[in-house]
Amino acid sequence: MPSILELVMGKSQYKIQFGGLSFGEHQFEFEVNEKFFEQFSDSEITSAKISVKANLIKQNSLMHVLFSFEGVVKLSCDRCLVDYNCQISGNEKLIVKHGNPEESNDEILVLRDGLDEIEFTQYLYEYIELALPSRRVPCEEDDNEVECDKETLAKFNELKIEEESEKTDPKWDQLKNIKFNNN
Repeated sequence: MPSILELVMGKSQYKIQFGGLSFGEHQFEFEVNEKFFEQFSDSEITSAKISVKANLIKQNSLMHVLFSFEGVVKLSCDRCLVDYNCQISGNEKLIVKHGNPEESNDEILVLRDGLDEIEFTQYLYEYIELALPSRRVPCEEDDNEVECDKETLAKFNELKIEEESEKTDPKWDQLKNIKFNNN
């Protein structure tokens, strides 16, 4: 099994050479940190420490890669924008086979014949992004380790009240007048 150092020293940390591997199970480990997310311009993750384990099962005509990951990423609160550490974890499965690469989809990676390595960077990014919570308001969680920024919340509430008071559509005002005139 290659060490993490060996994987780091290669061209890509997130690549597995499977050409010389025997049939059966093979274990690989990857570390994902903020440098990983710098290559993705649309990533909202600025800090991370995630451990990824890949269990590759090589068979005659295809391979199964089972990913399991867990760690911590830094996210911003949806309500007050305070940064907080969010625990994430997940398990994903990818099937790899040779053939026409245009037949690839989210669950099956089809490599052209002759390729003997797999680059997992994009897959790892997507798996981690999908593991992020859709709603990020840490102050509402049971442990209450994170407190919302009171200043930002006050400003938000102030703007919300101003916006609501300015929202009057003249069409609705005319309808209200009709209602009152009929009484």
